[in-house]
Amino acid sequence: MDYAGPIDLDALIDLDALADRGASHWTFLAFPSHSVNEHGVPSDPAAQRYIAAVQSAGVPVGIWRNSPVDGTAYAAVAHDTIPQLHSSIERLSQFSESFAADLSERLFRGSSAGGT
Repeated sequence: MDYAGPIDLDALIDLDALADRGASHWTFLAFPSHSVNEHGVPSDPAAQRYIAAVQSAGVPVGIWRNSPVDGTAYAAVAHDTIPQLHSSIERLSQFSESFAADLSERLFRGSSAGGT
């Protein structure tokens, strides 16, 4: 499954509201919180493509900006959709198995070097 479209901003789930109701998050992509753009998503195009691809597979995704890890935001899903997330990631043929980990590492390395 290849998808390169934009993130559906209207379909992003409100992870803070879920947390207020006692639901937990499962993160699948970390990025520097200062790199979140005016729409509340990471500004990096590769991160946006990855999140959009997961979202297009029918997985309800949210951006967790108020995480307890200083300087870190996450793309995440509600705990009850973890199996759906894993299944969709396995079918994302345009991304390597280590894509999210490699991308997160690159984003934080770039951030510490003064980039975004």
